Amino acid sequence: QMFRNALVKMFEAKDLDCVFLETNMSTKKKYHMVYECIPLPKEVGDMAPIYFKKAIMESDEEWSMNKKLIDLSSKDIRKSVPKGLPYFSVDFGLQGGFAHVIEDQHNFPHYFGK
Repeated sequence: QMFRNALVKMFEAKDLDCVFLETNMSTKKKYHMVYECIPLPKEVGDMAPIYFKKAIMESDEEWSMNKKLIDLSSKDIRKSVPKGLPYFSVDFGLQGGFAHVIEDQHNFPHYFGK
């Protein structure tokens, strides 16, 4: 969390927003997580929640077992996604964001969100 705060401050000094992407998938009972920070111009950063929400809603099958979109504005990712399930999450700077439980890892693109 401290590293994330430092990144947000660094980008704010350069008049940029940042988006944090987290993808956690399992491969043959071994988990693999990728955590990325992407700097964005302020105008794009202001619109990012709208685009990510739409993309997540359209990302998986229509009839999912889990909620398509999990709001992370009031809860941490660890309290929002059931343990052991693969997920994708996006946070907007130090604000909350959204998460999505990945139902089918073979159909979910590893580059989602980029």
